[in-house]
Amino acid sequence: ALLEAANIQPSVETDTINIEVNQGDKSLGSITAPKGANLRDVLIGQGINVYRSVARWSNCNGQQLCGTCIVDVHGNPEQCSAKSLDEASTLRENPDTYRLSCVTFVYGDIKVEVLPPKVTAAQWTR
Repeated sequence: ALLEAANIQPSVETDTINIEVNQGDKSLGSITAPKGANLRDVLIGQGINVYRSVARWSNCNGQQLCGTCIVDVHGNPEQCSAKSLDEASTLRENPDTYRLSCVTFVYGDIKVEVLPPKVTAAQWTR
């Protein structure tokens, strides 16, 4: 009643987010996922590879042990969980928008590139 009297419209929040995925210049489509979803789980669940080379078969299964599930969240990175000190250290020689998809949770619409270029060797020292 107070909202009506003040002519204020309640905000309508959606429980889903949209993830636009590309690999280089190629669009891989758009994915709708629950708000707060783990980025790696969403991408893998849609059959999208986040790993380079043999890491596709020899990765840590999303336990943040191998540092090989790197993606570039180049659209709205602020809609993702904050980087932990460990993630920041692993990706220290890469652009700020590079994330480990296994520890990235998404709370709003983003654009992400899988298998981004120019990944440096720092994450392979884990």
